[in-house]
Amino acid sequence: RDGSLGSTGQVFEGSIHNELLETIIAMRPSTPPAAPAGWALGRGLAVGTWFVFVGPSAATINLNADGSATLVAAGVEIGSGSTVQAIPQIVADTLGIAPELVVVMQADTDASGYDVGVGGGRTTVSLGSAALLAAEDVRAKLLDAASDLMEVAASDLEVRNGVISVVGDNRMARSVSEVVTFAQGRGGPLIGNGAFTAKGTECLAGCAAGHMIDALDIPIFTVHECDVAVDPATGMVLILDYRVAQDVGRAINPDAIRGQIQGGVAQGIGYALTEEITIASDGSIEQKGFGDYRLPIAGDVPEVHSVLHEGAPSYGPFGAKGAGEIPIMNVAAAIGNAIAAAIGAPINELPMTPPRVLAAAKGAYLNFTLEHLSANWDSFPLGDLMQQHRSQHQPDK
Repeated sequence: RDGSLGSTGQVFEGSIHNELLETIIAMRPSTPPAAPAGWALGRGLAVGTWFVFVGPSAATINLNADGSATLVAAGVEIGSGSTVQAIPQIVADTLGIAPELVVVMQADTDASGYDVGVGGGRTTVSLGSAALLAAEDVRAKLLDAASDLMEVAASDLEVRNGVISVVGDNRMARSVSEVVTFAQGRGGPLIGNGAFTAKGTECLAGCAAGHMIDALDIPIFTVHECDVAVDPATGMVLILDYRVAQDVGRAINPDAIRGQIQGGVAQGIGYALTEEITIASDGSIEQKGFGDYRLPIAGDVPEVHSVLHEGAPSYGPFGAKGAGEIPIMNVAAAIGNAIAAAIGAPINELPMTPPRVLAAAKGAYLNFTLEHLSANWDSFPLGDLMQQHRSQHQPDK
């Protein structure tokens, strides 16, 4: 709730979890999902809080005579899409040009400003903020040049869709390309720089003692819920429906965030149900490859329904938060709670394989011994079973 204290004495802003819970309730299907005959149904919910590790970052933007912009980014792309989707959108929106005109140079810190590294859900927040500052810097220089060219006060100008004009009057409009060419011939290139780091979050020093992180720079909140079916004869678990309500601050690229959520849930399903490393008596790892270390495949993963909650406080660019790490966090807990509801007994060991689920249901819970071998999986073709179930229960279009 708004004003609640965290474990380090940090004061949280907004009643975000309450709003996410209300969203999850509204997302629930009106009728229970279809399940194989004789299987037990269960619904599980998990609530989580994570954070953005902010840290310093830097960016430089050069405006080019063809109307494009070159962004020299201190951070790099690792597959999340931050530097090729969200950050070009931030720059383009600020400069009034199309996102495809923003060319990102994936530089290292020998050729660009300092960045603490990609991780902690920080790239859109930290590098995005630095890029926003750089874009604002070069935009001001662009409008100053346009002011000289058009003989109009810079404060009376705006730039939209690659065109600079007097606010509300397009009669004197000039293209960004024209103004950049004019500026380059008069005084050299138009370059903007931006640097950003966390502004710090207050906490109570006595409460923070002993904590590696004394306060969460930008807290992120999320709620996951799922419906599962459990075969009482085998302990097999089938995920029927999965729902996520996630706090995103401001969704710069909603499709990219939904992709992160889908991927995080898929990874979490493997973590929750199938992926296990066991150690032989000689200390070697018994799993030799993907044949006996079971990663989820397409047939194992249900459709993930997600709602992006906007409006929570954040000092990221335009109010954005990180979205790369938090989607996996709640998955095992939500599935475990759903299994417990189905079998009437808790299960607290991962992965929740059919032998463990069956043992928990029968009251003979398996102790954590690292002796669960992949051979126990031979009779459980998970992907085939889920695909068969979906083909039999495909909803009407």
